[in-house]
Amino acid sequence: MQPLALSQITTSPLTLEQDLQLCLRLGCALEIAEKKLSDDTGRAREQLEQIKESGVRITSIQPRTLTIFPSASAPQPSNPQLRLEQLMMSVERFSPFWPGLPLITNTGADSSGNEARVWDGCVEHYQTLAVHAERQGMHIALEALGPSLMNRNSVLFTFSQAQAMASAVNHPHFGLCLDLYNSWQDAGLLTSISAHKLFIVQLADWRRPRSLHDRRALGDGEIPFKALLGALAASGYAGDCVLEIFSESVDDSLWQDAPTLIQAVEQSIAAFSEWSVHGQ
Repeated sequence: MQPLALSQITTSPLTLEQDLQLCLRLGCALEIAEKKLSDDTGRAREQLEQIKESGVRITSIQPRTLTIFPSASAPQPSNPQLRLEQLMMSVERFSPFWPGLPLITNTGADSSGNEARVWDGCVEHYQTLAVHAERQGMHIALEALGPSLMNRNSVLFTFSQAQAMASAVNHPHFGLCLDLYNSWQDAGLLTSISAHKLFIVQLADWRRPRSLHDRRALGDGEIPFKALLGALAASGYAGDCVLEIFSESVDDSLWQDAPTLIQAVEQSIAAFSEWSVHGQ
């Protein structure tokens, strides 16, 4: 397994320059969050060129529009077709720079709780998106979220459900993202972990959250990472694991200042390295 990479979600309080400097100092790769780019198209392209020229390896992309259906965190536009078109544009934005990488996506939800509508609509739209990604030389990675986000941001709350949707989409450029923060309490996770079409893994530690954005540094929570990383290694997964920490609206936010965030990153990298060695 590769060394632990960083998501720009984790480094939200830092500038792009600080992100790149941190990755170079720690020898780790980076997951790009499109929302961290400038809203100005020309400036955003300059930023992408800056990332490319830095020599930092890129693992994956979190597009600005994450879901096919609206989500509580991003309700607009409400039309799934428009959201699909935005996802397709994100594929086109990144493909000249990092061909082959996965863009991460969630399903979104229906405000009335019509999960069947979301499921059927996502399968249809993801088939279109997968074909587009293949033409652009990219991949799409579907992520299941935690039960607390069911019918708010997603209709998938177990990894096996994401696997079932990926099977329904049935395209070689459409696969999976496993977020262990969201999935670790799934009783069937250890038996459902598979390297088949698993494009990326995300990590953060869990303690009983006090806000929707209360993820912890690795080692500061309850997730049995040693067993889970061991299961990933046993499955044959040799891809990237990415640290994705949200931390706000709590009194000990890891985003309170740069030193606190960097300390959490360094702690997480050290813990991941230890667990990976023992897990394998």
